[in-house]
Amino acid sequence: MPSSFSGAQKRRWAMAKDNWDALAPTGLPNQLMTLALSPPFGGGHVNYGKRTDNRVCLTFDDGPNRPCTEDLLDALGELGVPATFFCVGWNVQQYPDIAARAAREGHDVGNHSMSHSRKQGLMPLGGDHIDAAERVIADAIGKVPRLYRPPWGWLSPFERARLSSRRYTVVGWDVYTRDWKLPETDGELMARTALPQVIGGSIILFHDGCALATTWTKTQTVRAVRALVPMVRDKGLEFSTVSDLLSIPAYAETQTPTLKALA
Repeated sequence: MPSSFSGAQKRRWAMAKDNWDALAPTGLPNQLMTLALSPPFGGGHVNYGKRTDNRVCLTFDDGPNRPCTEDLLDALGELGVPATFFCVGWNVQQYPDIAARAAREGHDVGNHSMSHSRKQGLMPLGGDHIDAAERVIADAIGKVPRLYRPPWGWLSPFERARLSSRRYTVVGWDVYTRDWKLPETDGELMARTALPQVIGGSIILFHDGCALATTWTKTQTVRAVRALVPMVRDKGLEFSTVSDLLSIPAYAETQTPTLKALA
């Protein structure tokens, strides 16, 4: 662990190590698991819309966090860009007001599990990590999410079945910015690197925070978004939410049985 890490960064490092240690007995390297279960090769995700569509999507994972999610919401508002936020339930518990703001300002708010654990998605039984986050998000925004992105994109057959039974659409990506790296990559460079990959229907992956961290800064991601948006528009493309691009519901029409039981 780098000695320069902040307290929140150390917690994220420890969480990732704990998740990986739980998988170590399988003998499968982390990179192979990601290759097999994540976009573009993992099955079951919707990774992009119609290539004839002139719209693309910005998506953000692992938040909400303060101040970075608020900084991104400010930038998106100034740019007139709707986006989609895949929120970690634990983080929404800390900042329900930020999740509510995102929904209120016209962005999709999706489910990114309760605690960003890859291990839970690999288990043959379970589902609490999906349902708990769903309840927390619904309490914050007043709507039950129906868009899901698995932590790290890892979608096992067990998890795919669980999500299908809950009527979730599993959303992947086709443009991967790697903005999660520390230290942060320069925002202008991220934008220039991503731009050639962005075509009609693209779903672009960024991060608006850090799972299980109460505060997080994503200065370069904000810079990248501010730089990328006008470049994409110069290509004749515009931005939409995932639900609009894919013509699918972002939220359930009625409350789920789980939520009714809590009412």
